[in-house]
Amino acid sequence: MRNNLSGRSSQKPRLKPRKQAIKEAKAQVLNEAIDAIKDDLRAIKTEEQRRGHYRAISKLSQIRDEL
Repeated sequence: MRNNLSGRSSQKPRLKPRKQAIKEAKAQVLNEAIDAIKDDLRAIKTEEQRRGHYRAISKLSQIRDEL
């Protein structure tokens, strides 16, 4: 038997598959966008503006869920 004492004996940590990493990054960006819209929503006074923000949050949530 051969003894693996060279630098190659230690294995690299396993990385996430590329597609999964991209999917998670997209979801994170969408979550940050939703959070930013929710922060803006707190300062809005008119009902029309609130409806627009709620619509945007719903659309971004739908896109995130379809990933």
